[in-house]
Amino acid sequence: MSMGKKRRIGRKEQDAIERAAKREAQKAAGALDGRFREKVVPNKKRAPTRRRKADPDEE
Repeated sequence: MSMGKKRRIGRKEQDAIERAAKREAQKAAGALDGRFREKVVPNKKRAPTRRRKADPDEE
């Protein structure tokens, strides 16, 4: 048998493998079955939009 070149795992592939393993662990823990809410981190670079109250006299 001849020895072929070994393929090196790149950074993208390594990150994808780690993400897949983390996701599988989360699935096993039940985090992705709808019982938990994800934490939403607000964007600090953008000011929040302010909603205007509807004027009942307009229309």
